[in-house]
Amino acid sequence: MSNSDKPRPTRARSTSGLPASPSRQKLQSRRNSSTEPTYAPRRTQAERSETTRTQLIDAAIKLVRANGLSGLRTVEVAELAGVSRGALMHHFKSKHDLTVAVIRHVNDISRSESARRATIAKRSDQDPIEGIIHDAHDFYFGDYFFIELAIAMSADSESRVLKRETLRTSRTSRFSVEAAWLEALMATGISKQVASDVLALTLSVVRGFSVRMLIERDPDQFAHLLKVWRNIIRHYLDSMPTDRPIKRGSK
Repeated sequence: MSNSDKPRPTRARSTSGLPASPSRQKLQSRRNSSTEPTYAPRRTQAERSETTRTQLIDAAIKLVRANGLSGLRTVEVAELAGVSRGALMHHFKSKHDLTVAVIRHVNDISRSESARRATIAKRSDQDPIEGIIHDAHDFYFGDYFFIELAIAMSADSESRVLKRETLRTSRTSRFSVEAAWLEALMATGISKQVASDVLALTLSVVRGFSVRMLIERDPDQFAHLLKVWRNIIRHYLDSMPTDRPIKRGSK
């Protein structure tokens, strides 16, 4: 058989009689598909604005933690946040406004988390002393406490107002946290006076270790001493007279 007599391969033809190209076949396949394309919902202007504001605050937190308040530069904040200087000025007119926002932000987050933990301890069989130590450790050994220290210890003349703002905001936040943990302790059956004493002493111990970190970094030793403190508190509570059984929690 000659080459001219060999059968030729057939091609798919379109309705117009012309061969259908691969791209047209794909397009027709998409049109025939029952799956509709999905699109992410567009964010509102308020949502975009809030995202930008949060990015700026997060960037400022990182810079204050690394360089202190005196090392905070709005230009660097905008650069780290990935926004323009104009966008920063739109949300925060000055370095003071930005720093106040940082103070309020870190206190809002820590207060909310502490209140959540205290509520769980109050409604469950968890040991509230363990909860207080864990919660206080997270705060006083974390970035937020040292950011407040950096602001409070700043020597700038411009920081006087910030120091007052920091003190006022911190007092409101920490007193709220202490009130939540006081309720959790009293829910175990101990008196308000004993609960207040235990709470104040425990917070002072943890806070003291966090300050100690400035001159000695020995987390294993601190963890050991906190366990010793917990045992001291347990023995103290066991020796207290009470009119009703005390819920001890897990040991």
